[in-house]
Amino acid sequence: MRSAHISRRQAEAQFAGMDADYDDVFAVQAHVAQHADAVELAELAEVHALLDELDAELEAAEQAALIRVPRFTDPQRAGRSRRRSERSALRSLPVRLDISEVTSTGEAA
Repeated sequence: MRSAHISRRQAEAQFAGMDADYDDVFAVQAHVAQHADAVELAELAEVHALLDELDAELEAAEQAALIRVPRFTDPQRAGRSRRRSERSALRSLPVRLDISEVTSTGEAA
């Protein structure tokens, strides 16, 4: 089998009118590149906005931690907090025994 072969003159004759079409192709390629750049810039802006939001949340969490940590690490505050929780637990218990019953059984025994 032989492949089709054309001369240089025949090829130039075939593609003589395509120079104007190449300009259109290059214009389309430039437009597509500009559009791709615009989309990429929009995506980058969105990513930067998300990163800024994350940084703000982390900063707020860090500030909250700076306030909370000393309250739990300070021994005086920790003792007060423990006593308060114990008192509230005792207050929440229902009163089952009458004080007179406790004292009378204590004296009898």
